[in-house]
Amino acid sequence: MADDRFSVRVHVSAMDDANIVQQALQAWLGEVDIERSSYASHAGPTMMTLSVDLRRKADLRIAWAGLEVRALNTLLGEVVERLDDEGGLHFRVDLDHLVAGRAALAPPGAARSAKVRCKVAVYPGQTAEDRIRDMIEVALKNTR
Repeated sequence: MADDRFSVRVHVSAMDDANIVQQALQAWLGEVDIERSSYASHAGPTMMTLSVDLRRKADLRIAWAGLEVRALNTLLGEVVERLDDEGGLHFRVDLDHLVAGRAALAPPGAARSAKVRCKVAVYPGQTAEDRIRDMIEVALKNTR
């Protein structure tokens, strides 16, 4: 569905190599456009935000299937707790694991993580919870 969206945002510090983080995102999400925006942090050094906004059904499938099985199972069990009032599922991917080639969930309070929000369109007779569960279950069947 065209109204579904999978958004990822990573804040890259002056200590990180933005190119490596971008390559890690593309290894997980495929060859997608990654937007870069720079800004001065409150402490002085220049920071960068890398963001991706996936809307194509095929891109969403790749993103979900790229998550580790353990992450998918955790998300499946926590859909209700992670779902916002607008039908968006929120979670974080551990940045260090991502750079190492694994899209694993970040532990609560992790300082280095990629923020993810998956927003789904809901039509009469559907719920956001059911749509998200369906996406995760399909990903579990198609994990890499």
